[in-house]
Amino acid sequence: MRSSLPLSLSVLAGCAAASATPMPSTTGWTGAGNPGIAPAITTTTGMTPELAAVRAQGPVGLEHMLQRYDELPPGEERIAMEKQIDAIAGQRYATVSRLYWYTDLAAAEAAAKAQDKPILALRMLGRLDEELSCANSRFFRTALYANTGVSDYLRDHFVLYWSSERPVPRVTFDFGDGRRIVRTTTGNSAHYVLDQSGTVIDVLPGLYAPSVFRAELETAEALWRRVAHGAPEQRMDKVDTVAIVEHHRLLAADRSKRSANLSLPYVPGSPSLLALGAIEKAAMMAQRVTVSKAAVEVPDFVALGVASTQSARDDRAAWAAIGQAVWKLEGTPTSPPQILDEQSRALVMTLQSAVPAGVRKPSKAELMGIVARYEQSIVADTAINELVLRPQISSYIASTGTVDFETLNAMVYESVFFTPKSDPWLNLLPRDEFTGLPGDGVLMQ
Repeated sequence: MRSSLPLSLSVLAGCAAASATPMPSTTGWTGAGNPGIAPAITTTTGMTPELAAVRAQGPVGLEHMLQRYDELPPGEERIAMEKQIDAIAGQRYATVSRLYWYTDLAAAEAAAKAQDKPILALRMLGRLDEELSCANSRFFRTALYANTGVSDYLRDHFVLYWSSERPVPRVTFDFGDGRRIVRTTTGNSAHYVLDQSGTVIDVLPGLYAPSVFRAELETAEALWRRVAHGAPEQRMDKVDTVAIVEHHRLLAADRSKRSANLSLPYVPGSPSLLALGAIEKAAMMAQRVTVSKAAVEVPDFVALGVASTQSARDDRAAWAAIGQAVWKLEGTPTSPPQILDEQSRALVMTLQSAVPAGVRKPSKAELMGIVARYEQSIVADTAINELVLRPQISSYIASTGTVDFETLNAMVYESVFFTPKSDPWLNLLPRDEFTGLPGDGVLMQ
């Protein structure tokens, strides 16, 4: 529901009524690093005093900014407002998700208490309000937060908060003639459901299919309401941690049993999800990886000499088939299921098509192929996260009774994601292959 409270700031003046689309603009270069997309220059750490005043109003300030944005016709003013909205929301592409994110846990806890909601805490590498955050957080922005049903649910049922585990490593391929490719590499993200005092209720590691993500959050929200003691104003003082631990004991046992009972024949080489009837032909022949991240990062690792082609084999088709079978993502007899909604698909195609002058834009057929492989990766990730990674977290909670956010997060990054804070090089060093470079190419600035 849109608020009717006034918001009078000079940065919002001059808006003209017109029909609007939530997609970022894609006409020409609008700033360094991202063609046709409003550059993420103004973040929550470097915004103007005027924007900071709007952000301080919380979701109400964002809602009024979005109302002004919706009234603007396409053009430079609308593009400029996109980055302002991103800064106020604390998230890149907030004109699509329309979600407000806190970056201070105490403020999120206060808001959660006032609204009688749990907290959804995203832990990630990099920043959610910047373009080059870690790969999974970028996938969250397109597959989850841009999904209409998911974003509406998050807005109504959770207070949102994100924090950074560490800066995200970047890889630059410089062709020596002005052309460069800049990407991120290594790192994972997790969503933590917290009570109003920061106690962990549940954890969802990595990327999920939108329908599964929402269903798991609904279960976590129901658990929060069950374990919260007393009236709403008392809920942040005490929760039933014994009930939380018991929930995770049962959760770990259930997912371990489901994983052990999988036995489907494998069909190799499928570049997309399977149509109904073909799912039974596919099966588990996979090692634990994060598939959507691997699809982006492993080719870079191979090019850099960090991984071999043999170690970088793609088990996406196998895990995706498992995910389709477990969550009954069956589609029709002639076509696979659609994992992304239309709004997410539009954002994916907008970003994929935002190329600089002189670079060929992908055709419609190529875009559809990219979306199909992306959807396949999402379902594969869902299977890996639910059947392999998440049971490890639940088992740890059940065996140790740990429900402290920072303690549990340290365990997740060290033992589940294998990127502990104690390793400043995130498993990229040392290596056992000679590169011919002094010190293996390591530079310190």
